[in-house]
Amino acid sequence: MAEIRNFIIAGLAFGLIIGIYLAFQFGINYALIAGPVSGFAFGALLYFFVTSKIIDQRTQVQVGKGEKIIYYGGANHFVNGTAVGGKLYLLSDKLQFQSHQSHSQIIELKQIEKIDFFNTFYGLIPNGSVIKTLEGKTEKIVVNDKRIWKEQIEELMNCKPDAGIENSKTTNPTEFSPNHKSP
Repeated sequence: MAEIRNFIIAGLAFGLIIGIYLAFQFGINYALIAGPVSGFAFGALLYFFVTSKIIDQRTQVQVGKGEKIIYYGGANHFVNGTAVGGKLYLLSDKLQFQSHQSHSQIIELKQIEKIDFFNTFYGLIPNGSVIKTLEGKTEKIVVNDKRIWKEQIEELMNCKPDAGIENSKTTNPTEFSPNHKSP
């Protein structure tokens, strides 16, 4: 549900910005029609892109024998200050980001020192997570439900290595639908 809300908000924001621009360029009457139409189209295209089977296939991770996907969802990983879109997977022993393209990042759970939060978009939107490793590296990731992600990761970090596997409801990653998150 949060993902659909995000598409609606993105469409409304885009429609408002385009509407203001069009009002100055072509007049308010044109903007009142073209702004909402463009916002709806933008939100719909974004939704179809993110939920497409091609994107779902590109962002799949290989699950080794004895590993299980505990939780996953859409995410952005900041690489050199640029957000790269993809999916974040919490497995029984690691956190893995897989982008729509070819970028991949793996963080072993035993290497995580601390998880904090940060605000994105000039400090206005509270949706970022910062993962600090024992090696001193910092990884910034934007996810929906960041508090759930933090709880799930910390639970696995504080449990026995196999504890997360027993709590997983789905054992086969091919059983996941594109928006399913297994708590």
